[in-house]
Amino acid sequence: MATIATISSSPSEISRTDAVLDYVTKRLISRGHTVTPIVLRDLPAAPLLRGRADDPEVASAIAALEAADAVVVTTPVYKAAYSGLLKVFLDLLPQYALKGKTVLPLATGGTPAHVLVIDYALRPVLTSLGAGAIGQGWFVLSSHIRLYDGGGLLLDPVASVPLYQVTEAFLATVDGSRLAESVPVQLAGIEAVRARPEDLEAAPLLADLVVEYSTRYGRTNENTQLTEVPPSDFHPERGGAFVLLRSGGQTVAGGAIRRYDDQTAEVKRMWTSHLHRRQGLGRRVIAELEAAAVDLGYRKLYLTTGPRQPEAAGLYLAAGFEPQFDTSVDPESIGPLPFTKDLAVALKVAS
Repeated sequence: MATIATISSSPSEISRTDAVLDYVTKRLISRGHTVTPIVLRDLPAAPLLRGRADDPEVASAIAALEAADAVVVTTPVYKAAYSGLLKVFLDLLPQYALKGKTVLPLATGGTPAHVLVIDYALRPVLTSLGAGAIGQGWFVLSSHIRLYDGGGLLLDPVASVPLYQVTEAFLATVDGSRLAESVPVQLAGIEAVRARPEDLEAAPLLADLVVEYSTRYGRTNENTQLTEVPPSDFHPERGGAFVLLRSGGQTVAGGAIRRYDDQTAEVKRMWTSHLHRRQGLGRRVIAELEAAAVDLGYRKLYLTTGPRQPEAAGLYLAAGFEPQFDTSVDPESIGPLPFTKDLAVALKVAS
């Protein structure tokens, strides 16, 4: 696995740029890479501005960068340019400090007018430093980034999908692997598979859920680490089921149920790959879980979703689940949002 240095050049302690970087960092770590953070605002200002590369803290940051196999560079956009912090740091680097390294540039800003900052301002500098390969990069509009008090980040799908794609392309280059193509799947050609959480095919689902939950809720707990429910609860002998949707040898969606009570199954672990969202796969997973619940003798489904998962709440409403909360109230004031569905009624309507 690789060592990847990440450069944060935002001067602010609470920063949308850093929130985006944190999301990307979680993805890098989930793939087994070691991440070395370089936070420029924490370096001593006087040596940076005076060009003192021999300052111990500055020298340590430069050494960490040179020792890395790959680099993620992030910057807010000010006055149509990347940040001054990043400028003074890059000026201190040896001429070929990025020689042979794969680099992913990311930027955030308040207006689409700054979208070309990466290509016309930052990329030439990275090239001059000898970067071996510079990824496509991405510019994220500030309005597509929602920060929550106490931590947590919600990215608009307009930003999260391309950000996921450029990160995957960066990782493919770092790993020397082939990038999976983002192509629409044919629903008729998808295979629904009953699996177990420990199966290799389930790994993409579980790894991605850890990243998503910890990003949206900004803290690590048993829920964000998926340890609040024993994996054995999803085994058939325990009254559970774990369903994966497979297409072209890849897991593209999935979900699970576990015993809630004698009559009710609880839906957990709902997930769709970033590359295949908004293609009806969530509805297909729900249908497969309903069929599994009926096979196991359940008459109802129960689930909760987090207040920062509006797309999930929309899916459950569209799939016929009844909200057990006041939908006119701010979800953040409620906490986990409960839904139920009567399977007998659903089966009667379907027939």
